[in-house]
Amino acid sequence: MSKSKLFSIITIACFVSILCIPIGIVLMLYYTNWKKKLKVILSLALTAFYAGLIVLVFFVKPSINTGGIGLPFGANGGYTAFDAGSGGSGSGGKGRGSKKPGELLPQQSEQTKAKGKGNGAAIYPILFFLFMLFLILWQNLRSKGKSNYENPYVDTNKYKLPLGPDSKMPMVHFLHIELGSDEKINFATETNQKDNEGNLVITNQRVIILNKTEIIELPVASVKSVSSATSTVLVIAADDKKYYVFMPENQMKYATAVLKWTTGKTQI
Repeated sequence: MSKSKLFSIITIACFVSILCIPIGIVLMLYYTNWKKKLKVILSLALTAFYAGLIVLVFFVKPSINTGGIGLPFGANGGYTAFDAGSGGSGSGGKGRGSKKPGELLPQQSEQTKAKGKGNGAAIYPILFFLFMLFLILWQNLRSKGKSNYENPYVDTNKYKLPLGPDSKMPMVHFLHIELGSDEKINFATETNQKDNEGNLVITNQRVIILNKTEIIELPVASVKSVSSATSTVLVIAADDKKYYVFMPENQMKYATAVLKWTTGKTQI
């Protein structure tokens, strides 16, 4: 099982568990090969769902009237409007239950403070949502410059890296060269040198560089070394000359691995 499939299974399991949704989002963004659009949609939807779930579970509590039922005529103060004593409101004196306009009773004050604390706690799911949103945006910006090139000649997912002595090459559909006897194409990709685009083809007998200005054919036996100058430039040393091949970044590891495997310089 490939790493991508393994992480996809773990990611789905995290989503199903609900509690591990944040872990699943991180795994999905960094370790799966899912489509970018699907990642963004799932990330936003699951982040909103998880933040809402936190609010519902921890900060939304049923309303319970712990202060009793409010009765008319100042009953909570221990008197009625018909009392003529010092506690009555009709006596003109200040009773125990009287209060100044706008002044909260002790019980009401405590309830108001508790409500204020609850509103302050709601900031945590909001911060969580903003953090996950930042993570999604940062991941998209980071991957914006990366190549999304898809090889038109071969499904690169079928190359099982690292390659070993018994590795088998997948079918490569490249029809622009004529193959010799017992010759088979191991890898092919488009090259993207500015104003000199073309193709790189690796067979079990030759390394062929086709572009607008020339066609270079190198026998496998003539290749002395294979290396990369940058993440997008492959260097092929043959005899006393070096050839620089510009290609999409996501094709570099396959071109390097197949070329080293074909020439027998390094089995990786």
